[in-house]
Amino acid sequence: MIPACFSDYSSQIPWLNEVVEWSLLRQWTLSEVYRVKLASGETRIVKWGGSEMAGEAGIYRDLVQPLQIKAPQLLEFVQLPNSGVMVMEDVGEHNVEQQPHPAHFVEAARELARVRAQAAVHIEKTLSKQTIDAYSVSAEDFLKLLDDLLDSERLAGSEVLTKLEKELPHFLEKLYRTVPKSIVHHDYHAKNLVIQENGITPIDWPNAYLSPHLGDLYCLMKEAHARSQVTRAELLSAYLEASDLQMSDLRWQLPIGGICWLVKTLHWLVYGGTETIPGSDAWIPDLVQDVEQLCQEIV
Repeated sequence: MIPACFSDYSSQIPWLNEVVEWSLLRQWTLSEVYRVKLASGETRIVKWGGSEMAGEAGIYRDLVQPLQIKAPQLLEFVQLPNSGVMVMEDVGEHNVEQQPHPAHFVEAARELARVRAQAAVHIEKTLSKQTIDAYSVSAEDFLKLLDDLLDSERLAGSEVLTKLEKELPHFLEKLYRTVPKSIVHHDYHAKNLVIQENGITPIDWPNAYLSPHLGDLYCLMKEAHARSQVTRAELLSAYLEASDLQMSDLRWQLPIGGICWLVKTLHWLVYGGTETIPGSDAWIPDLVQDVEQLCQEIV
């Protein structure tokens, strides 16, 4: 039986009526994701998004796929006034969260380096100026997000963020002046890293944007430390193997990337994200503590 959120789409996507198995992968207020199986045995990933969650297809169509990076292909998309449905390639059932082996985290670090290098090469070649402008997050944007956090009811007066407000402009200026722009997944966590025979494929790109920062590597390293025996040195070495960076580059880029990721994530949570993900308000104190730790690393 077709889940209720897809019932309005059965005429635009007729094969939905032929699905023999619906397997729920995620269910939020404004998003539902299923793996569907057809009578032929073929599987696909079908996503429903409501309100602001309905715009994910544009990111795949305009940003992810033109950059020719390793990601699931968008097969079909239908938009209604207040929602949308995406049909995606099913790249595999098992992710690194389910199988948190050190080798998977190491390969995910290599894949991230390859993704960033590939995107950096293709940004100017394949994307229009309009697309680049639409998806770029500038140094000034991050500073504005930080200002908004300090103006928010939840984090007004935060000593950690007040200190960061004084120090961050200098580090962002260096980052944006010296490091090429690339793609940021912004949710490069184990649950979004699918294990395949030929490596790791990152999935779920709705938060992707363009920036030089290395927040994705920061997220991967933090999760790898919590879930596996892989060392920081092993992950850094794996990333360096697949990139043209030096260790000295990573040492200063990594904490700045982490701060950029944290500022953007905190802004999303404080300004509505806690309503989208139940229980996420409890994440905020730990994230602010992470900001404080990274501030100590870059000062």
